[in-house]
Amino acid sequence: MSIGEAGNQSRIAVILINMGGPAALDKIRSFMFNLFNDRHIMDMPQPFRALVAQIIVAVRTPNVKHHYSLIGGRSPLMQWTERQGTLIEAELKMKFPNLKIGFAYSYIEPSIGEAIEKAVADGADKIIAVPLYPYYSVSTLGSIYTGLEKARRKHELGDKLRITRPFYDHPKFIDGTIDLLKEAIGKVDITEPYHVLFTAHALPESFILKGDPYRSQVERTVALILQNFPTKNTFLSFQSKIGPVAWMKPSTIETVKRLGKEGVKQLVVMPLGFVCDHIETLYELDIELAGIAKEAGIMQFVRGRVFNDHSAFITLLGALIEECL
Repeated sequence: MSIGEAGNQSRIAVILINMGGPAALDKIRSFMFNLFNDRHIMDMPQPFRALVAQIIVAVRTPNVKHHYSLIGGRSPLMQWTERQGTLIEAELKMKFPNLKIGFAYSYIEPSIGEAIEKAVADGADKIIAVPLYPYYSVSTLGSIYTGLEKARRKHELGDKLRITRPFYDHPKFIDGTIDLLKEAIGKVDITEPYHVLFTAHALPESFILKGDPYRSQVERTVALILQNFPTKNTFLSFQSKIGPVAWMKPSTIETVKRLGKEGVKQLVVMPLGFVCDHIETLYELDIELAGIAKEAGIMQFVRGRVFNDHSAFITLLGALIEECL
């Protein structure tokens, strides 16, 4: 057996990591508390952070519960993540027959620590953590990295635990996003003027001022998309603002209102950074933003698809995993 063949016989645990979401309406409070009690999101000492998190949850739960009720009463994020895992395992199984897929979530179970512990108990020779975020922010990947490094120390994993890199500029990510953008543009009348609005999740402006690279990475994605698929009348905006603090601008809602006032009649909204459908796409874009666009006089509103189980995304994740092996 060659060295390469021996490597392919290793027991490999691949853990897909996402934020999670409420699996039912009665899970919303616990999910939201875990989210806002994360020090990477609210940087304040305990017990004040937990107290503020409880207040936010109490205030926001009724509205959030209503929003989830409009999209089926649960988040589909876990279902899509498991589907992605099934497809990745099928893609890599021929080359790595002892590869197994696991899942971890930042704010529901199984946690990162629990998933790593299971991989160790199962005798994995290598553990590949795959955060499903194209962009780095302290509030997302920063939080995940903290959990992974804690598990590395606890189980003395050293180089046995490897982490895939952010993929905001990966050619397969750019090409896959362009495919979805072309599909969305195909739904408007291209003989008439249309505009394209890229929308990504916002962060508090204070994060960016402290050096968080999130905005620059999102802007790099847009630049690479337009470099490979030149498109006129494009804009970038940021969505999902909550609370009274200053958030990244321009906001997606305000941008759509402005475009409507300027007479735009056809608008393609292209989500960036959301690798599967969940509340930010199914409610915020498909219901809330679509309604705002209609009120603003935009006659044709098209929301571009996110990856979900798109083959380009599965190929991308497979390539990222192989980089770590």
